[in-house]
Amino acid sequence: MATKILFLDDSKERHEAAKKWHDIYWEDVTWCWTTKEAIEALKNEEFDIVFLDHDLGGEHFVNSEREDCGMEVVRWIMQNEPVIELIVVHSWNIPAAKRMTENLRDSGYSVSTSPFTPYTMIGN
Repeated sequence: MATKILFLDDSKERHEAAKKWHDIYWEDVTWCWTTKEAIEALKNEEFDIVFLDHDLGGEHFVNSEREDCGMEVVRWIMQNEPVIELIVVHSWNIPAAKRMTENLRDSGYSVSTSPFTPYTMIGN
């Protein structure tokens, strides 16, 4: 059975790098660019692994209270409690990533914090 993955990020370069990685390691990925896409996918499918970025829409160090950042997906997950084996927070916004990670762990999820660039993901 394929591992189902949700990947949320607004960076074209990160998506491209992850897709190259996907060809080697991942079998079934739902690619999301916005919180709305990610939440809709979570409503309709079960995922084994969820990758979350915080700052979306081409902005950096956005307020976590906004509905268009990765924290909104965290709030949805905490409220709806889908079964997810692992959540990977890959944001370079360290304070926001820490908050996302703490909230998810407090809700009982297994969480890894692993910021990456497209270059580290494909091994350049």
